[in-house]
Amino acid sequence: MKVYVRGKSFKEVNDRLAEGRKLPAMDYSLLRDGIEFTLGEDVPDGTWVCIFKAIQNGFPYGHDFGTWSEAEGRLVNRRPHVWEKRS
Repeated sequence: MKVYVRGKSFKEVNDRLAEGRKLPAMDYSLLRDGIEFTLGEDVPDGTWVCIFKAIQNGFPYGHDFGTWSEAEGRLVNRRPHVWEKRS
């Protein structure tokens, strides 16, 4: 499953989670009809999280990605966007 969270960056989302904030997350899958979740409460462990700044043509445009870790309470395994230069 993949959920979408509005944010500026992978680090910014993790910083908000470290502050104890619960972040709204949405599954925009056509099969699930837009189920709402809360990152830090009910998002299953290992869920792919797409971070987006804006919605284009009715869908969130992801620019940063990670995996939700229930044990750590934050995003792990940052996956840069395909257009980012990888080191």
